[in-house]
Amino acid sequence: MNVLTLFGLKKEAVLLDSWLYIFKAMVAISVGFVVGNAFAITRLDMISVLLGVMYNLEPINVNAFKGGINQLLASSLGALTTGLLIVLFNYQISFITVALGIGFTLYIALKIDYRMVSPVAIFTSIYMNQLLQSDAQGLPSVWLTFRLRIVALGLGVLIALVFNYLFSLLYYQKIGRKRLEYVKRMTILAFEQSHAHLKQNLSADQMQAVMTGVFNDIDMVRSNLEAIQQERLIIHPKHERKQIDVYLNAIIELKLLVHLSYDNLYLQEDQMRDLTSEEDRFFIDLIDALKKSDFLQSPRLSELNVEIKPVQDRLSDNIVMMSKSYARLCALMKSL
Repeated sequence: MNVLTLFGLKKEAVLLDSWLYIFKAMVAISVGFVVGNAFAITRLDMISVLLGVMYNLEPINVNAFKGGINQLLASSLGALTTGLLIVLFNYQISFITVALGIGFTLYIALKIDYRMVSPVAIFTSIYMNQLLQSDAQGLPSVWLTFRLRIVALGLGVLIALVFNYLFSLLYYQKIGRKRLEYVKRMTILAFEQSHAHLKQNLSADQMQAVMTGVFNDIDMVRSNLEAIQQERLIIHPKHERKQIDVYLNAIIELKLLVHLSYDNLYLQEDQMRDLTSEEDRFFIDLIDALKKSDFLQSPRLSELNVEIKPVQDRLSDNIVMMSKSYARLCALMKSL
């Protein structure tokens, strides 16, 4: 085992820009530390500043403006609600104020975005209950606590949004090919699993466990590219946006290929049969063609010369549709 293998990230992690994300996080957190300490008020709550940076720093190339604003809004409303509860209970912090504060914060966060509850909003509610600031007379103050938390968190969110935007400009052009290369590797894994299963070298349970992960990874990448496609604050040339459209369509074709290969898992016993020589050659050539391609260098794919003769059963239909889907994928790559 060499040094690069020992300390390096997996190729799949590199294709997801993990090294760049690490660098981006280090620079952003450093700036957050310096800027946070430059202001008298935020200097009192550097944890909120730094958490605001890291919770809103995106590992993908989007500016996440809406997400940052939603988190700040949910946190503000959650802090306000929790603060009012504390005042109503005459500053007597108990399990009741903690429970009601969390309950109202979760309600507000889900009202803003039902898909996700912001960890920042939850932390804000707990913060208001447990870290009450004191005024000049030494009395607990909801207002001072609210102001400190929101200003510190807002600064962290702002810094994160700035770095999300700057880094999205730096490596926007490469993300499509990197993500497509990542999905291609997941597709190869799916084909190898399906081929081994059809050759009766792999059980259905083993194949299903791997396939579940493959589908999750493909959906993750697809949602990443769709988020980039919908960006409005980042201005890019039309040809770059067109490339993202092509990459998305290519990922859709790759997912269809994986679906068709996965469908072979559900063949009934009376539908199971040995692969014909042409079908076996199709799987081998398809896997080989994808392995030889490198979308980081060139978007081209070699076409397959294997002619599939339909046998009029479910397995044959799947393989014929896979052949047609791969042909469409090759055409998409030629359009880049």
